[in-house]
Amino acid sequence: MHCRISAFRAGVKNHSIRVGENAKFSYGEKGVKVLGQPTILFVHGLSSNKETFLPIIKDIPDIYHVVTVDLPGHGSTVGLNEDFYTCNKFADSLKKFIDALGLVDRKNPNICLIGASMGGSVVLMFSTKYPEYVKMVMLLAPPADESSETDLIRTIRAGDYDTLLPQTCEQFHNMVRLLTIKRINLPRPFLNGFLKLRRRHLDEHRKEYDYPQFETYHQQLRSVECPVFIIWGREDKLFTYTGAEYFRNLIPNSEIRIVDECGHFMAIDQPELLAQIITAFYQKHFKTVPPLSSRRPFTATAPVVKKFDIPRRSLCNDDEAEGYYF
Repeated sequence: MHCRISAFRAGVKNHSIRVGENAKFSYGEKGVKVLGQPTILFVHGLSSNKETFLPIIKDIPDIYHVVTVDLPGHGSTVGLNEDFYTCNKFADSLKKFIDALGLVDRKNPNICLIGASMGGSVVLMFSTKYPEYVKMVMLLAPPADESSETDLIRTIRAGDYDTLLPQTCEQFHNMVRLLTIKRINLPRPFLNGFLKLRRRHLDEHRKEYDYPQFETYHQQLRSVECPVFIIWGREDKLFTYTGAEYFRNLIPNSEIRIVDECGHFMAIDQPELLAQIITAFYQKHFKTVPPLSSRRPFTATAPVVKKFDIPRRSLCNDDEAEGYYF
């Protein structure tokens, strides 16, 4: 119930769209698509989901078309799991989603891509493979070089995933303490439901990723021509904010912003500020946002198979506990 109310308050409606016979992407949408106006597309990180960005999206006016999607193996997206996950495969899956939803005007790059944590690496890979799709990019503390790693990420690389993949209430609270500045308190029934749903995806999230190859991939970033904004929390305990400078040195048309009083989970620590930064960057590189009266309804190019608004039920159950902001 909590995440559905949060989506409603953010102005987000949840949908699913089929790709192929047995697969479908789950995504949230705010505003309507306007021809020629770039869509803002959020991409989450490891073990997270589309609801991660609701606190930010809540403060983005609905004159913007905003979409947030569950990657394969995450959230409510089904039928796209892999034996081995790579940024390259995630980027190709993201292209399938974008094509299915018809987000791109073939004559112009038409997406503002925003990736958080591992989602930032996916966004960067997508930008090098499909530059004709991308108008601008925003990175929220993606994995950087070895010099910006903390002891925490080294522990995770060694195979101890408990910090990012909590299975108990104690592990969950430890994750929150490490990766956020703000302190949050959740009702125990909600937290138990949240953890139960996370365990359903645990095997997928523990599969091997191509993280050791990221620095090799990063050398391709010198070819990225679109504007890129790199944002980092000064108190990030996963990757230090020196990672922002690392990416600025690699990406020609880039700028950085270090956010005070902010950890790795920026959507929790500074959601209002992030919304302001996103819309300012968008306006800087795409100055014309139509007024409400000129917007036209948007119809997906593939069949939408599920849609819901805020639920009428008042009790929280396990299926409603998925998708807190992680």
